[in-house]
Amino acid sequence: MDFSGRIGGGGRGGARRDVDEFGRDRRSRPHHRKPYERPNRGQRGHGGHGGGGHGGAGNGSMVDESADLESRLSSLIIKVGDKNAPTLQNNLEALSVVLEKDFTNHETTVLRTLRQCVLELPWKVTVYSTVAGLLNAKNSETGAKVITLMHGVLCKSLIKGDWCSVKVIMRFFALQVVTKTISASTLLSMVDTFLKPVVGQTADVVTAQNSCFVYIAMTTLLWAGQALKEIGPDELQARLSVIEQYVDVHGKANADNSLTTVFHDAPTKGADVLAYMLSIMRAVADDGWAIDAVCAPYTMFASEFAQATQHELPALELPVDLPASSYYTLPEFLQLVPHPSEYTVRRFIMMDFIADTVIQLEGNRKDCAKYLMQIHGLCNEDVCSVMTTAQHPEDVDPETSLVFEYMVAEVLFSFLTQLPESQFREMYYTSLAIELRKAEPQILANVLETAVDSIVARIPSMDVECSNRLSNWLAVYISNFGYQWDWAKWESAVSEQDDSPRRRFIQETLLKLVRLSYLDRIKLQLPESCVVLIPAKAPAHNFKYTVQSMDERTREVSVATGRCLKNKGTAEQALEILQTHYAKWTDVDDETRQVLAREMLTEHVLLLGSKTFSHMLNAIEKFMPALQQFGDSPEAKLQIAKVVEDFWCKNTQFFAITIDKLINYRVIDPATVVEMLFDSSHVGAWSQFHLWEILRNTMNKVNMRVEQLQTRLTAAQVAADTIVADEAEADSAQPSESIEHVESVLAQMLQEQKDAVVLIARHFARLLSSSDGTAGEVDRVWLMGRFKEFMRTYRQQIIDNVQTLENMVFTDEASQDVRLVFASTRILAA
Repeated sequence: MDFSGRIGGGGRGGARRDVDEFGRDRRSRPHHRKPYERPNRGQRGHGGHGGGGHGGAGNGSMVDESADLESRLSSLIIKVGDKNAPTLQNNLEALSVVLEKDFTNHETTVLRTLRQCVLELPWKVTVYSTVAGLLNAKNSETGAKVITLMHGVLCKSLIKGDWCSVKVIMRFFALQVVTKTISASTLLSMVDTFLKPVVGQTADVVTAQNSCFVYIAMTTLLWAGQALKEIGPDELQARLSVIEQYVDVHGKANADNSLTTVFHDAPTKGADVLAYMLSIMRAVADDGWAIDAVCAPYTMFASEFAQATQHELPALELPVDLPASSYYTLPEFLQLVPHPSEYTVRRFIMMDFIADTVIQLEGNRKDCAKYLMQIHGLCNEDVCSVMTTAQHPEDVDPETSLVFEYMVAEVLFSFLTQLPESQFREMYYTSLAIELRKAEPQILANVLETAVDSIVARIPSMDVECSNRLSNWLAVYISNFGYQWDWAKWESAVSEQDDSPRRRFIQETLLKLVRLSYLDRIKLQLPESCVVLIPAKAPAHNFKYTVQSMDERTREVSVATGRCLKNKGTAEQALEILQTHYAKWTDVDDETRQVLAREMLTEHVLLLGSKTFSHMLNAIEKFMPALQQFGDSPEAKLQIAKVVEDFWCKNTQFFAITIDKLINYRVIDPATVVEMLFDSSHVGAWSQFHLWEILRNTMNKVNMRVEQLQTRLTAAQVAADTIVADEAEADSAQPSESIEHVESVLAQMLQEQKDAVVLIARHFARLLSSSDGTAGEVDRVWLMGRFKEFMRTYRQQIIDNVQTLENMVFTDEASQDVRLVFASTRILAA
């Protein structure tokens, strides 16, 4: 098995911050990473080409035989316990005998395979805990090596902030108390490490870090509770008291915080994951800490474990320098279909396993989909119904039993709508849903459609950003299955007002489908009543200087400018033509002539590049000097941006790309984009998704530039220190000058970042605090939703400039709900 580079997961603990030049998240791992490739598959022996080499033919055979044995050992470990079968006890016993026999010769393979199975098959934790316990019972030295390895992986995961792996390994250690592999005191000491930051603290105790630590402690005690109750009930209760106290303080601190609430009509506890987790723990405690959702094979070997040697582990050290955004807690599990209330604990256990699998196998959507559909195999009898194995899937009723496929869909959409940010890119959840449907075309198609219908029915109370994400998800999902969807069931939205949440959601989804396909194809998929939701004509430009709309002298300038650009004229030639022609306009002043020339050039450059994206980028790049010369003031830059908006008013995709390119070439700056987007002409149109797409891209670009410069500065400082350490080149001034240059550019970008954040916040506060800022209550709801999105997405930048914002923006003149969002952002960023 090749598991190289798998530990850590590339920073799974929080939202990805690495982005490309367009402000989009960049992957740090290959997309099609296979989690369980066998070793040396398709490779020749170690003896060289053809199995020869220095060792001769016999040596090659020995290598091949050894590799084959390792492959079989890995396969046995991976496949054991796939199903809760009557033979499970015998299989585990037989596996432990084989592993113990071959451990000395194949220690690395066994340990590596166990490590990855624990991490990447989290629903089989009871199986691998039993395997580790049996190995320890047969040979304490082998058990010590397994536990030491997992402790090392835990420490590395802590350093990297890979919180899901930390959670999974702590669950594994919790069950090692049951198998007598580690002592209860060792586990409690590990739990205490996570609870230490909140013990006895009252002020500023609610932080992202502490919530993450408490959550991990809770999930650990949930699985260790039964063993700890028998060994040290007082010790268990002491930890529970600390947890209860923190959850209570956390709940009060976030009582009015709507920034992380997906559905605003949901009960308060639905958005407080820690309170929900505590309710699960109390329910399990009332049932004697018994978890009956999945098979517990360790109960079959109680006599073997009774005589096992228990091991102690070194103390853990928690990271202290990770940003608040890197800490993780479970997303709020959405309930999209009815579930029997008596199965709340079982539902949580199953969905927790599903969620862990989605995270741990993020690197390969195909394998993730494959293994997701195997999780129910370890369930105890009657825990859940499985439509894919039922004789009559249509008879499976979610109101009377837990339906596995619906739980998968609920976890998927819970991750997609997770706030303050989704853990992975939206496209991961889209591609995963596509793979799931491909695996079970009929059943999963109906399940996902039912889940979407349930969400769309609640769109009016849904967070605006989550609605935007779902629209993106649905458009790509539909495009992968022939653009087929039952739009007729939503035709009642046509009669709603233009900016109603449901109508806007459907309309924006259709517009995205037009981007992914073409207008006429989408029209064919729609019932006649829904055609009004899409444009009557295909996306196109809106060139101002048509022959019919110009007077004679304007036509003369337009024709000359257009001919220059079409004949591959240069930027200097275009400027000369404009200057020559407008100089004849003696009835207008110089400023007006400059405004007219600026508009004329911008319109013709856009027309030259209107054919394709490539044409557009080439046109802007070629005439960049002329555009930069015309954009010599904030007012001039704003005029260029508004001309672009008018030109592409019928094609929002080209509008966004053109603005992005103009920022790249410094024709306009972020402040220009902000002023354009918050212009009074957009009042009444705050529900349009493309405006906020442009704002988000602009802020991401500013933040990306700051991060790049900070990286360059660090590299320059390291290089300078290296040179200074070398006496032969100590007099070189070049590194010092390089550092000064980077520091100067970084200071400028930090100021630009600050200006953008303050300006955006000021516009939001001004519009939301004024009756003229919106065109009605629904329009205000859209704008408030986007304000919340901005504040939570860029909360770190908000905190960096909190004093300025407090003194200049969020004063007593701002409305109360605006100030409440600001206060909630400060709590969220803690």
